[in-house]
Amino acid sequence: MKYVIRIVLLAVIAVLAYLSINTVASDIKYAKEVEEKEAAVIAKLKTLKDGQMAYKDANGRFADNFDDLLDFMENGQKKVLIQSGSADDSTTVVVTSEKLVSIKESLFAEVDVPSLKYLPFHADSVVFKIAAGEIKKNNVTVPVFEIKDPKPFSIQRQEKNDPLKVGSIFEVNYNGNWN
Repeated sequence: MKYVIRIVLLAVIAVLAYLSINTVASDIKYAKEVEEKEAAVIAKLKTLKDGQMAYKDANGRFADNFDDLLDFMENGQKKVLIQSGSADDSTTVVVTSEKLVSIKESLFAEVDVPSLKYLPFHADSVVFKIAAGEIKKNNVTVPVFEIKDPKPFSIQRQEKNDPLKVGSIFEVNYNGNWN
């Protein structure tokens, strides 16, 4: 009888050990999955921020929809100043000229621009939320924008209602909230 009790106790201990290890392993796996998915979202948000900044430089305001922003990133152009100087003196500017360069080629050559509006890992079904406007700061009107993740993956972000985003509609802040 003692032998059977010992075997049952060992089996219970083994099952409890397995469940404990499995719980820790699943937490580690979940944390790694959150990190991977959030890194993909952040990468897209950084690229969209670069697109918004280029759009503002060209238009004086930020895009308030993806059609305008992505079209500009794909087909827009920007002026580049080319200054030529004397071969003898590198500090003297002799001629200044302008040249139009493609936004796509100069900034987003390696980017699949049309897919930027879609949240990673959602099979092109969930679109980032985008907004733009102007606020008054110290009697100066300043353009602002915000692009955010409408469907945060992390349970902690969902509970805190703090999705990953870049920019702000309520203050002059063009940074992301993941820093």
